[in-house]
Amino acid sequence: MGTEDNQPQNTFSLFPEWLKRFQYVEDQIIRLITELFEEDQDLTPTGDYLEGLEAREIDFYHLDPEGSDPRAIEEMQRLVQKLARRINSRLALGYRRAKQGDIDLRRTMQKAMASTGGVPLNLCRRRRIVARPEIVLLCDVSESVSAFSTFMLQLVYTIQNRFNFVRSFLFVDLIDEVTAHFKESDVDQAICNALGRGLYSHGITSDYGRVFDLFVRNYLPTVPPRTTLIVLGDARNNRYPEYGRAFAQIREHVRRIIWINPQPQEEWNTHDSIMSRYEPLCDQVFECRNLRQLEEVMDLIM
Repeated sequence: MGTEDNQPQNTFSLFPEWLKRFQYVEDQIIRLITELFEEDQDLTPTGDYLEGLEAREIDFYHLDPEGSDPRAIEEMQRLVQKLARRINSRLALGYRRAKQGDIDLRRTMQKAMASTGGVPLNLCRRRRIVARPEIVLLCDVSESVSAFSTFMLQLVYTIQNRFNFVRSFLFVDLIDEVTAHFKESDVDQAICNALGRGLYSHGITSDYGRVFDLFVRNYLPTVPPRTTLIVLGDARNNRYPEYGRAFAQIREHVRRIIWINPQPQEEWNTHDSIMSRYEPLCDQVFECRNLRQLEEVMDLIM
């Protein structure tokens, strides 16, 4: 008799553990099905022309879009698209889980005791307000980082629908918002229009101090405080003035700053690089020289 009396209590005491296992299985099934339909090919290079060459290791910083093998550029673009679809899958799953809400164990058991004699057939969930991230992208498109910037714009174009909003800015020694161009239905046309029509330079050398000062004066008041700001660039300032507190003002205004630098880390703060000026004000700073590192960075920040 004592054993029978204790059995229901032991069964109910195991319910939270069963629930965790069911949730894990549910998440894995959703992830696998999503990947099956959205990632029909893995992130590996294809084609005879890349035999013995790992496209994911090609260095952005020394890649010449004009002089490099166009087939290699196409292969890297394909891999960026695969990476974007993978990020989309992960964001979609996270958004679904957040929107659905976690299991409310107390309400579930109360409802079970009232309606099914203690058997938890219907799961009650906590109501949750879903807030998608807000992203502002500042992208250096000067000659030294042009290849990297093009790949990043392709990535941002593909995943932007998973965020509450994404605003994109291009800069060299001026800065211009090109968000409207990313409403184009074709990614290549959108990037071409952004690069071709943006008013982001007087010359060919970047001026980070001036750019951040212009951003503070012309755009920062329209940026919500909960924004994550992502800077893509090598922080080579070409000996121009640093414009004092501009970047610090940005830091005080936004929720988070992430800097992604395609230059080898051992070259930071050498010659005209002023990465040390900005790094202490960033929440995260990453070296991102190739697609392999880009995948790793996206896994960490998305």
